[in-house]
This record gives sequence, structure tokens and C-alpha cells, in this order.
Amino acid sequence: MRTIGIDGLFNARATSASAPWLIRTGAPDALSVDGVSTLRSLGVSVIIDLREPSEVGVAEHGIPVRSVGIYGAEPPQTGRLEDVYEALLRERGAALAVAVGLVADAEGAALVHCTAGKDRTGLVVALARLAAGDSAEQVVEDYVLSEPDVRPVRERHALAVAGALPAAEREETLRLHLASPREAIEHALAVIDGLGGAAAYLTGNGLSDPQLRELRRKRQAAA
Repeated sequence: MRTIGIDGLFNARATSASAPWLIRTGAPDALSVDGVSTLRSLGVSVIIDLREPSEVGVAEHGIPVRSVGIYGAEPPQTGRLEDVYEALLRERGAALAVAVGLVADAEGAALVHCTAGKDRTGLVVALARLAAGDSAEQVVEDYVLSEPDVRPVRERHALAVAGALPAAEREETLRLHLASPREAIEHALAVIDGLGGAAAYLTGNGLSDPQLRELRRKRQAAA
């Protein structure tokens, strides 16, 4: 995926700079009028919000929003990144499949985001791209790009959370909120492989065969 500049967004990347089928970003709460215009020019027809209801503000951009709470609870503030990903994959497969299905169903491009565009977005984008036919290495190389964009935006929050914890927990907590290390997404991909691979995982959790075919068609059309 390519880094793209959209006014009011951060951590933004797309499968193409001109005609993407999938865009990933951090929260679009500061999206400007110019940013909305850019998204429309890129063919974005839906924004898929992976946050929980307590995290969501008022959307004023006019682009249809579909909400899928990936955690199904308040987002974890502490914990090991790999454990968080594995728990989501093992316990929240239906929600992940719904989100990927919305990507497949989108007319044109879908924009997928959570708060930082790193963890929940990382898993949904990974599953969608793998099911569409992209390689694991392509997914990894995209995922590791998030940290430099996330850190300036989320560091104050991360430091506040970590500062209230015992010293032994602070490093792992900062990693959870700010980092996008190769080993974390590689662990998630290993879990997906262990569950049969992305396509089997998604269809087993509710993605339809036509939706799976549409993901592959979108990727092929953009190639």
C-alpha cells in the first residue's frame, strides 16, 4: 500500500494513489472539507469505523459510515500486542468478517479506520488483502509503516496510560499504543494460518463466497 496525503487524516495508505479499492487511516475526526473532496475523488463510497460506540464522535463529512465494533468492549489499555491480536482473531472472528464483507460490498473504495489505524485496522486490512490474494510479506511491509505516523498523534495518551502503571508494565503498554513491530503482525498471520488461512477463516466466520470473489476481483482490477 502507498502512503497518501489527505487533509485531516493521519496514518493514511491506499492500495493505489489514484484508484484504490482499499484505504486505511487513523480516525477521521479532523477530516477537512478538502480531505473529503480528496476521498470522493479517490472513489470512497463508505467509511468503515471499527471503533466502539464510546470512541465515536459526530461524523460531519457526509460519506456513509458503517460501524463494526471489533473489540465488542472497551479497547484494552494494557497488555501485550501479540496477545491482543490473537484474542481478537480467536474470539471476534464474526466482527472481523463483517468488516471485511463491507470492504467487499463497497461501490468503489472503502476506507477502514479505528483510532490509530494500527491494530483493529491492521487486522481487518490484513485479512482483506490476504483473502484478495496479496502476500503475507506485502501485509507485513504495510503494517510496519504505521508507527512513525501514530506516535506523534497518540504519544500523549500512551504516556498518560503508562504513567499510571507499575514500572514493569510501562514498556509493554507503550508498545501496545504506539508500535507496529514486524513480529506482532507476523504472530497474527501465524494465528490466521493456524486457523486455515484468511479465506477459510473469513468464510468460516460469515463472509460469503460472492464477497470473497469480489475481494479478489477488486484486487485483480486494480493490478
